[in-house]
Amino acid sequence: MKTLKIICSVLFLLIFAIPVNILAGEGFTHIWSGFSTSLKGRSAQQRHNAELAGQMINGTIIPPGGIFSFNNIVGARDREKGFVEAPQYNPNGLLEDVPGGGICQLASTIYNAALLGGLQIVERHPHSRTIATVPPGRDATIAGWRKDLKFRNPFNQPLMIKISCSTDRLDVSFRALKEKDFEVEITTDQSLLEPDTVVRYKTEKKQKGIKGFSTVTKRIIRKNGTETVELISQDTYPAPSNIIEGGEE
Repeated sequence: MKTLKIICSVLFLLIFAIPVNILAGEGFTHIWSGFSTSLKGRSAQQRHNAELAGQMINGTIIPPGGIFSFNNIVGARDREKGFVEAPQYNPNGLLEDVPGGGICQLASTIYNAALLGGLQIVERHPHSRTIATVPPGRDATIAGWRKDLKFRNPFNQPLMIKISCSTDRLDVSFRALKEKDFEVEITTDQSLLEPDTVVRYKTEKKQKGIKGFSTVTKRIIRKNGTETVELISQDTYPAPSNIIEGGEE
């Protein structure tokens, strides 16, 4: 029996306006938008968590005007649900093992598919450091209930989220009842941030500094010969300091 997944944060009148066969997932034959990220180099635990959360979201239908919330669908990332400990950035930009580590790659992949699909971003938060799976300015982090990924379907037709994991790829697409009639381009301007050098006397916590980024991300929508430019985000990814030993007591 097929499990029904539909965003229900809209009026019942809106939901009942959608035919039963559509609610059952039939008719979503057009790829509205999509995005893919690499799973190479990810730990087995990170892959497991991303795939588990993906299974929870896969097949979700967002009706016209409906708002998708990553946290509302996936809920708490705890062991009781099958999530395992895996590396994830904490607010200080350091990696630590937490249940559900790795789901941010899924959130980032969904976010990029949503951007390319023209969905309206309601809430999105960047990581405290750049990540390897998507370019700076194109990531989305999930942190407890404090940081969520939310976007709204502004179109007059429902959209379905499809998610699949292979050996080395994580794929997210939005499916629709008909083809979209516009094109989307995402641009990101990046400025490098150089790391500071910190000298510490007899320290065991040496650290090689890496570059940070300041980014401005925009979305360009082209339809019927007109072009609309939308500012999506302005993000800063601080450059971790270069910590060396030296100096005197």
